[in-house]
Amino acid sequence: MKNVNKKRILSEGFLQKCFLLILIVSTLIIGCKLSEPSEEQKRNHPSARQVNIGLPNFMPGNDDVIIFDYSTVFWSKIATFNLKNGELKKFANIKIKQAMFPDFSTDGKKIVFLGAEDEYGHHRNICIMNADGSDIQQITNFNFSGQEKGNLQISNFVQAPSFSPDGKRIIYAKARFKRERAYPLSGTMDTAWDVYEVDVATGTEHRLTNYNFYEMDWPHYMQDGKRFIFSAEGPINTKGNRPKNHREYEAMYQRNFIFIMDGVTNELKPAFTYGSNAARPCVMPDGAIIFLSETNTKNSSKATQELFIYKDGQVKRLTQLDAWIGLATISNDGKYIMFSKRPDKNTYDYSKWLMNSDGTELKEIKIPPHLL
Repeated sequence: MKNVNKKRILSEGFLQKCFLLILIVSTLIIGCKLSEPSEEQKRNHPSARQVNIGLPNFMPGNDDVIIFDYSTVFWSKIATFNLKNGELKKFANIKIKQAMFPDFSTDGKKIVFLGAEDEYGHHRNICIMNADGSDIQQITNFNFSGQEKGNLQISNFVQAPSFSPDGKRIIYAKARFKRERAYPLSGTMDTAWDVYEVDVATGTEHRLTNYNFYEMDWPHYMQDGKRFIFSAEGPINTKGNRPKNHREYEAMYQRNFIFIMDGVTNELKPAFTYGSNAARPCVMPDGAIIFLSETNTKNSSKATQELFIYKDGQVKRLTQLDAWIGLATISNDGKYIMFSKRPDKNTYDYSKWLMNSDGTELKEIKIPPHLL
């Protein structure tokens, strides 16, 4: 009988402990649910109201007017700003959640941009509209789901579309897949980048390169409308002449990643070489190339990147800012350059700047936040 009572007491004690443990875990779960912010709290958080401004582009025929996107973590919108009189115009008729990367056609009559109904701007398609914001049309219809080549997820992530000189085509960079980042980095990244174009009238897409680049910057048509310029790293070249991969490429050309191709007779060699890094090009009306190159000194821990110009086989440095310049764009007449910069590569305090194309008369572009 004593053993029976003892077992009963132990059993009851065990049950009490189990009940207490379940109660504690339940309380923690309920507490976590109660402490998790609501969607309203998320949207009212200061980080959700902080407005970021993308790199602007010039309006053709009027260098005083720039077009840009401005965004929070939940939405992105488009506006123009007059640098001379401070007038801001919002394209309020765009009802797409994420509208980004706007750029004018050469004649200034059309605007191309990326639109995404996905709240975080992942599922992007190319859209166009009239310069006044009317007649919005979606040109592409990409597939954003499914698996291909083992565990690679289809991405179709698009960057920075721009018009051909005749306005009939749009060129852009697109990553076909999303994959896990290499150790020790975590998360995923878009990869297998190439240059594409789409016919505005028919929506027919053409793949212009076939190198599955690891990363890619913004492509632009050259003045003839046949060739295009871009920068990209980490090619996989399964056809044609050397190099076959990024190791062979860098052994031959160091870190010079600016290419000029035509989509037909592509050759994997840089347009020119400069030091050990040349990337992110844009083209002047006279064919000169504005590009970025790292300017770190050997004994400095600060990473800097400055603007240069390549013309008639010669390279000239345009900026001496001791900063990290990220992107640049040129006015249609070639008179001005706009760019974004931050103090160094490891900070994210972006600012926008304007200067003459020869590097003179540098001034900061300040769009009053209250207008946005």
